[in-house]
Amino acid sequence: MRCPEDVAEMTGFSSGGFGTSPRHVIKSGRVDKNAISLSWLSGMKRSNLVRRSYLKTATAVCLLLILTLFVSCHKADAPNPDNRYVILSPELAEIIAVLEGTDNVVGITEECTWPEAYAGKTVVGKFGSLDKEKIIALKPSLVFASSLEQQAIASELAKLGIKVVSVYPQTIQEMLSGIITVGEALGKRERAVFVADSLRAELEHIRNNATPEHRRKVYLEIYREPLMSVSDKSFVGELIELAGGDNIFDELERDYCRISSEDVIRARPDLMICYSQDSAENITKRMGWKDIPAVRNGRIYFEGDLNPDWLLRAGPRVILGARRLQEIFREAS
Repeated sequence: MRCPEDVAEMTGFSSGGFGTSPRHVIKSGRVDKNAISLSWLSGMKRSNLVRRSYLKTATAVCLLLILTLFVSCHKADAPNPDNRYVILSPELAEIIAVLEGTDNVVGITEECTWPEAYAGKTVVGKFGSLDKEKIIALKPSLVFASSLEQQAIASELAKLGIKVVSVYPQTIQEMLSGIITVGEALGKRERAVFVADSLRAELEHIRNNATPEHRRKVYLEIYREPLMSVSDKSFVGELIELAGGDNIFDELERDYCRISSEDVIRARPDLMICYSQDSAENITKRMGWKDIPAVRNGRIYFEGDLNPDWLLRAGPRVILGARRLQEIFREAS
């Protein structure tokens, strides 16, 4: 495991933006990274008090992660040169990072932006557009794949004798089980169980911290044209509910799905989380939206207020997302 000075970067804010993970789908629920490139949006000005509160919470949770996930401090074992990993999903990259597997990673997708240990690794394409020949050329002993979109290439690699581990967590429990699955593949089951148990305990603590008086109706927008949001059955919807929010869409045709403007107007959310690269000014101008409580009261939160990776990647940093969500719910009370 890493010593405290080495994990400062591991627990910091991601500069990689959205990435593409199973949470970002347009066709069958994925948002195209080419269409959405996250940046700090010009939008609503947050008060100095809120900014200080945000930084305070982020710092506290980072320290919590250091204590729970990197509790030991000893020199890591030298990497085995026979272990050569290629990672095709950003959330699996984050899981492998906390399991101390980055030294053996030889290939990643463009979206694997966190932690910085992946900088300089060979890029084998994008999540939904992979270069099979490039993967094969890296002579991987193990490929980590995710989601239905990658089934075809996973099958092709397996036919060539390359071992593929597919992990596609769609719930919090599947994320925790997936950490152990990845740990077993890396030969790090004991550490994986420790990480999964630590995350489970902290998420339960966050759930128990949620109070009815702070429960607010939440609208999360992941795409603008067409409008897309999340259902309660999605990983993100489950995380919102765990933190004490009330996601406005109990059920949709798919976990990440098109919705209508009228659906949002009727639901009257108390706050909005906007990951669709729109601005507060434009949202206010949408027909019929100015009277939605979230818009009328200025309760619109953007990427600078809540890092999308903390919610949309089913990995260890969901603790940061759940904590920040809970703080936002209290701000909106």
